[in-house]
Amino acid sequence: MTAADRLVSVVIPTYFRNDRLSGAIESVADQDHPTETIVVDDSGEGHAAEVVEAHDVTSVELDENLGSNPARSVGADRASGAYVQFLDDDDRVLPGKFAQQVALLERTGAGVAYCGMTYETGTTILPDPAVRGDVLHRALEFDVSPCLTSTMLVSRDALDGVLPFPDRPGGDDLGFMIDLAREHDFEFVDDSLVRRGVIEGSRGKSEGLIRGRKEIIREYDDLYRAAPPSVRANALANTYRLEGRTELREAEWSAATVKAFALACYHAPSVRTAIPLGASLFGRPGMDAMQRVYSFLG
Repeated sequence: MTAADRLVSVVIPTYFRNDRLSGAIESVADQDHPTETIVVDDSGEGHAAEVVEAHDVTSVELDENLGSNPARSVGADRASGAYVQFLDDDDRVLPGKFAQQVALLERTGAGVAYCGMTYETGTTILPDPAVRGDVLHRALEFDVSPCLTSTMLVSRDALDGVLPFPDRPGGDDLGFMIDLAREHDFEFVDDSLVRRGVIEGSRGKSEGLIRGRKEIIREYDDLYRAAPPSVRANALANTYRLEGRTELREAEWSAATVKAFALACYHAPSVRTAIPLGASLFGRPGMDAMQRVYSFLG
């Protein structure tokens, strides 16, 4: 197999993050595997020009801000590799990621390989051993972490079946993973091979992610109907727990926080949803106390 047959195309959409973009590009250059890098400047004004001109990359400047998913689609159209990596501009791929994931895809015939990740804060999340092979139900439940765009490597054949990506208010990678899981197996490298950026106010942590999840639950209604009832219930519970945590960041106590955790418990009653509901009645101090207990027991 030639180097061209194993080429990894790395698509980096960027939006006014020049301070982070250089690190993302350089992390790709440090890989011990054949790559090409395509930077899609979604600023609409060529904001990333100074950064991309300093590196050996293909630059695509969009005339207007389209959003991260449309920008990824544009980059994918320019990619020539047998494998494609979508890398957020605030993330870094660690040495060996592509070599290990390409070898895994070649060995197993899976369409997707993902890996663990370490946040800039130091927290590491490794793959759940159960999330491999047919992961459709777990994807529908929004329960495949740390599988996300930056940890995934996708075969070109698998990717072509899900392009172009729809624009969403948030949760861009969730529909992507569901579409891939409908047709392809997932495998993982049991190691942290991505350094995950932590950006305050990023869309992945905003209300847009909650809206995006609810939109996906409606859009993929046929898949949820075909799955066991617990799949939709868990998707809703996971979404309302996220909504509760989001509300809690805005106010020390609010009725909206309690309502969100109550809805999570309603859709999927269990200790996992009941304890946060009880803690939310005491607002942020109650949730903080719950986390301390979990940390002590863990």
